[in-house]
Amino acid sequence: MITEHSTFQLEASKLSRDVVFQVTVFQKEERRRKRLFAATQCSDPFHFLIQFIIREAPDFDTLLSRFVRQLEHRGFEPIRLRMRSEGKWAAWKPVPHAAGEESQEAAAAAAAELTAKGKGKKKTASKPK
Repeated sequence: MITEHSTFQLEASKLSRDVVFQVTVFQKEERRRKRLFAATQCSDPFHFLIQFIIREAPDFDTLLSRFVRQLEHRGFEPIRLRMRSEGKWAAWKPVPHAAGEESQEAAAAAAAELTAKGKGKKKTASKPK
């Protein structure tokens, strides 16, 4: 069953232009497991359409960090966000940047993979001339 979880607005800047993304978060419940989904889009002078899709986040904080990471990857600088509750918008708050646990885990995994690749190579002796 899919239900609406929450709505938030996030303001980001790119190329000296501020964009306000309005994101509706949906909750999907299957077999006693809840997952969050969200999507939004915008355009900029270089792209007709840029889509941001977040799938199967376990909680709102993870969903937000994935969205912020996508924004930063596409050249946006997240500035502030606000939540909608009880029909009113809350006050604007600064956006936490994507340097969270998930990106640290991804960096650690990438470093481990590079280390494993380096150890797996066999050294060959050069032939004397």
